[in-house]
Amino acid sequence: MFGKTHSDDTRAKISKAMSGANHPMYGKSGELSPLSIQVNVYSLDNVLVRSFSSQSSCSEWLGIKQYTVSRYIKSGKVWNKLYVFRTYIL
Repeated sequence: MFGKTHSDDTRAKISKAMSGANHPMYGKSGELSPLSIQVNVYSLDNVLVRSFSSQSSCSEWLGIKQYTVSRYIKSGKVWNKLYVFRTYIL
C-alpha cells in the first residue's frame, strides 16, 4: 500500500467495520490513561502547593518535560530541591 490510498467506498467500509463493539477502545474509559491521573505537588515540608488534572499540565506549569514529571512520580525523589510529586487516581 505504500504510495497508494484507499477509495472512498473502502474507507467507509473500514470505518463501519471498526465502529461500535469492534472499536479497540469500546467500553473503556479514559481513567486508564496515564494522563488522567491527578498530580499533587508538595513542598519539602509536606504542604500541598498545587494540584493538576494531568501530568502534562503539571509539566507545563513547571516548564519541564512530561517524562520528567513521570519519572519523579515513580521514583518519589525530590525535584529540583523544591517539590515532591504524588498522584491520585481519579
